[in-house]
Amino acid sequence: MDTDQLKHFELLRHLSDDQLIMLANNSETLKLGPGDAMVEAGSTDPFEYFLLAGELDLQDPASNSMKTIVAGSPEAQSPIAPKRPRTVNIKAHSNAAVLQVELGALKELLKQAPGNSYAVRQALRDDQPEDKQLLLDVYADLRNNKLVLPSLPEVAVRIRRMIDDGTNSARKISQAVNTDPSIAAKLIKAANSPLFRGTKEFETSAQAIVRLGMQTTKQLVTTFTVKELFKASTPLLKQRMDSLWQHSMEIAAICYVLGKNVRGLDPDQGLLAGLLHDIGVVPILMYADQYPGLTENPQQLEKTIKDLKPELGSVILKRWGFNEEMVATATHSENWRYHHEGDADFADLVIVAHLHHMMLDESRQQKLAKVPAFRRLFPGESDPAILTEIMEQAKHQLEDTRQLLVA
Repeated sequence: MDTDQLKHFELLRHLSDDQLIMLANNSETLKLGPGDAMVEAGSTDPFEYFLLAGELDLQDPASNSMKTIVAGSPEAQSPIAPKRPRTVNIKAHSNAAVLQVELGALKELLKQAPGNSYAVRQALRDDQPEDKQLLLDVYADLRNNKLVLPSLPEVAVRIRRMIDDGTNSARKISQAVNTDPSIAAKLIKAANSPLFRGTKEFETSAQAIVRLGMQTTKQLVTTFTVKELFKASTPLLKQRMDSLWQHSMEIAAICYVLGKNVRGLDPDQGLLAGLLHDIGVVPILMYADQYPGLTENPQQLEKTIKDLKPELGSVILKRWGFNEEMVATATHSENWRYHHEGDADFADLVIVAHLHHMMLDESRQQKLAKVPAFRRLFPGESDPAILTEIMEQAKHQLEDTRQLLVA
């Protein structure tokens, strides 16, 4: 079969010449005479049909309506009646030639089609539940480097770079901070908060940076700007995004308090790790806005989030320039069996904070002793009650941290 003829079909023109040859060699051309039946309504046959020549009648038994499709017409550019189960009876109106393609083989070729293929995904959408289609769409865009990911706000990027440079003074950093009055005000408030307060109350961002130190300033600026990313356009997704932000703040606060009680882990970076551990959910919710059926089904949406967020979270944090230890917090935040050699890391901190938040009753807390992350954070400690003791002793600090994040 001539591959040029196949390129007339909207779906097949996304395939390369080699793929079209492979498709032609593994397909069958049906020759039909007037009145010959091709497909019955209700059928779940595993084929796609492309009208090469002639005319086909499509009869809808539900409405008893009939329409005729002519080869070469706009309607014939797409597969004939692709929905499954089939909703129409299909017969030849005249002598006709139809290309019968095995659906599984076609899908495999389409997955490898060069370039972005929105039309391909649209054509296949009828065959996929919306949660599966969202997975396919996100992975396709991720492979093609076209996935729309949240960007770290520019002021945070600039200040992080200036601090990492190591040659800029507190005054120089404060000039960059002051370009965003909201961030400057929050830094001053943080420096005067019970978490960092000294004997004197500060009034300028330069003074706040001196009290906080460069690294804490860097983590807090990032923390304060990240909230801007947790936004959505529809009321339903806004509610879900707000819930995500509340959860992230709570895990961040627990991470900060635990970081104060664990050797080798900076509590300020722990705070940021807790805040960013679910950042992979943000683009999923943005994509989900295009799938009304999915957003209206919380269970399906949660399953999709669980499948996608570790990979997307790691991609985002790598793109933002975070090191591998921070990237691991997004990848392993709910991997209760997460294992690595050496001392506890920030992923361990997030895991234990997450589990503590989930297992508030004492009977469930006992399960924590079996979690590798807990054993690394508290080597030699077999009683998870130590977590409850730490959080109880630091309840004022925990509340102060929450207030810092709400600011």
